[in-house]
Amino acid sequence: MNEKELDKKIEDELKKDTNSATELKNDTWNKINKELFPSQGFRKKKGKKRGIISGLTAAAIVAIAVFGMTDPGQAMIQSLKDMFVEEKEQEIEIEGHKEDTDVQLEANEELRYVIYIDDSRYKMVEGDSGDRIVPEQELADRYPEVSMEIVRKEATTEEMVESIKNSLADNKMELRQEEQVNTPINGVVIRGIGPGYTNEAGKTGQQWDTPIEKYYITETKNNQVFVIKQSYFLEAAEGHGARFDYMLKSFEIVN
Repeated sequence: MNEKELDKKIEDELKKDTNSATELKNDTWNKINKELFPSQGFRKKKGKKRGIISGLTAAAIVAIAVFGMTDPGQAMIQSLKDMFVEEKEQEIEIEGHKEDTDVQLEANEELRYVIYIDDSRYKMVEGDSGDRIVPEQELADRYPEVSMEIVRKEATTEEMVESIKNSLADNKMELRQEEQVNTPINGVVIRGIGPGYTNEAGKTGQQWDTPIEKYYITETKNNQVFVIKQSYFLEAAEGHGARFDYMLKSFEIVN
């Protein structure tokens, strides 16, 4: 096979099954094509080896020639949203009642995770260090915070457990749960509840608006962990709290 035929074969392989690709994919392939097929003048200089390419490009050519464009190879250059269905239906049970809920894909390319959220009730708010899922309709001031925050930390599970327990103690929250779980995700859960007080009716103890903080810690690679912090209040435990856990079942790390 001469050089021109080899070039044509590589180009044909690269373009196979990409006709329906998204604009992002097309841009990525164009960049690869520029790297794989530099100017003819460069490849035909006298005294130089023909077809000089970098080690990375050579590896790409070998992989394509030997294995073809495999699904894992395509996934390497896809955006996370292209790897998962955009919307699906989820059955959940809230306060003893089952309901079917449409959930929408949300993805963070930098932190490398995806999650499906009930976008009829919640929205994703992106931040510098992580993301927060909050009610679509802002709650009145009399309600404590309701949110689910997702961050990635350079730490071990043990370090994060200690840090969270110290934070709960500093905020005078009582530790109610600390255990290894496999649902809604695999990891460690820590739950704290705020102090009681005496309400207007003279009842002392935890009230409807007593804040709750629940943390899930799940490990990823390279001594990193995801920390998911749920904030809500006692009366909302079977509402917002349960919905957060159902959404968290769809949480997936994509390395």
